[in-house]
Amino acid sequence: MQLLASLAHLALLADISAGGTPTWTDKEVIVAFGSFLGGAIPVVLFALNFTVRHYRSRTRKILKENERLKGEAEKQEAKLADLREQFELMRKPEGVRPPEIEEILKTLEKAQIEVAQLRTENAESKEQTATLHGHIDRLSGELMVLHDNLKNYQCELSAARNRIKKALRKDGQIWNEKVLSNAPDFKALDPDGRRTPIISVLNLKGGVGKTTVTANLAAAFDGLGYRVLVLDLDLQGSLTGLFLSEDLQEQISGQERWLEDFLNASFGAEFPSLLDYTQPILSAGRSRLVPTTDDLAYAELNLAIRWLLRDGRRDARFLLRRELHLKRVTNNFDIVLLDCPPLINVCCVNALAASDYLLIPVVASKQATARVPILLKRLKEFGENVNPALKVMGILANRTHRSELTVDEQNRLTLLEAQCKDIWGTTVPQFDTFLRQSTEIRQAEDDNRPLHAEDELYKTFIKLAQEVEMRLPTFCRPERTSLHSVQEGVS
Repeated sequence: MQLLASLAHLALLADISAGGTPTWTDKEVIVAFGSFLGGAIPVVLFALNFTVRHYRSRTRKILKENERLKGEAEKQEAKLADLREQFELMRKPEGVRPPEIEEILKTLEKAQIEVAQLRTENAESKEQTATLHGHIDRLSGELMVLHDNLKNYQCELSAARNRIKKALRKDGQIWNEKVLSNAPDFKALDPDGRRTPIISVLNLKGGVGKTTVTANLAAAFDGLGYRVLVLDLDLQGSLTGLFLSEDLQEQISGQERWLEDFLNASFGAEFPSLLDYTQPILSAGRSRLVPTTDDLAYAELNLAIRWLLRDGRRDARFLLRRELHLKRVTNNFDIVLLDCPPLINVCCVNALAASDYLLIPVVASKQATARVPILLKRLKEFGENVNPALKVMGILANRTHRSELTVDEQNRLTLLEAQCKDIWGTTVPQFDTFLRQSTEIRQAEDDNRPLHAEDELYKTFIKLAQEVEMRLPTFCRPERTSLHSVQEGVS
């Protein structure tokens, strides 16, 4: 209320100062002014008091905050001093620092090394992981390929099993198998082509003198001026022993130049030259031999199995045909003689598939002559498939008792001629020349050699060679400078 009164008095004063007509007395003005002062002063005092109190509170807070900040600053100063002290200690040379600092530094250094190793290992791990992923991708690809190969192998295995079952159903007559399309064609003897005849010496009965006939017939042809190529196809290798010394055979073994080595190489993807597997024989050295060892038996078995399983690019029955019909053979030799084993195996079939003629030695006994019709029957069974051009040159009587045939020997040979005609369909000729039993053969074999000109029986083999020559086409007979002198010696 006092404030309102004071305001009224002030308004009155304002009217007076504005030039209005004064309605108040001086006393009233003084009283009003005094009332105004009496009301304004408490307000001002209150405001001042409030302001002072406010700033005092603010000041206290500021002082309190300053104290707190001062304490923090002191703490930080202490820490900074401690850190400076530690830093100074660290800068001291090793050995002057306290043990605790040394331990800390070692731990820190070890930690830094471990961190570097971890970083390196991490980088290597990333690289190894990337490599591993690459390996996994590659292995996955290879696994897919192997999976496909496994399917193919399973198909091939199934086919191989079927072929083996088929062969077993044939009771071993596997030589009648269909000829593969890549088998070499038979090149018939021709005056404008191949003029080197190939003769297989064969009988399914052992001990009838096949090796003896082959070796000495080769020596006789060589004496007549022929360049003779002889192949030892018998598993025993007896023919090789008649021409090559044991020292030379041992030397050949280190060179892998046996018949079995040629067959193995030929069955693979190679095209070996048979000339590289030959050895010079007889005195003039113009004739040559392809030798063999008893390891041929293992090569035989290996080739038969691989052929049945189709593990090769060629037909195992025609390895010799391809080579013996080439010009590198026909241009270097005038006649080829093949000493065959007494059974139908890989080597025997190779000989028959390549040969133009078959010469059958026989002993005039019941067991020996009984095997000849069986041989002809076998040839009829697979001859059309393997070599329909094969001809039987003749049957040769061996180891007769005298220089003339006995009645019993003549009767057996006559009976054999009739039996052969029944099976072969045509007359199978017999040689006029026959070989009597002689100790010269045994003596020559003991000396590991064939017969030579000083032996009496050698002249008989010359006659046999001449008879063989007469059964060959005329264009197969080479000109021989030594023929005249040999014929004079025989006469």
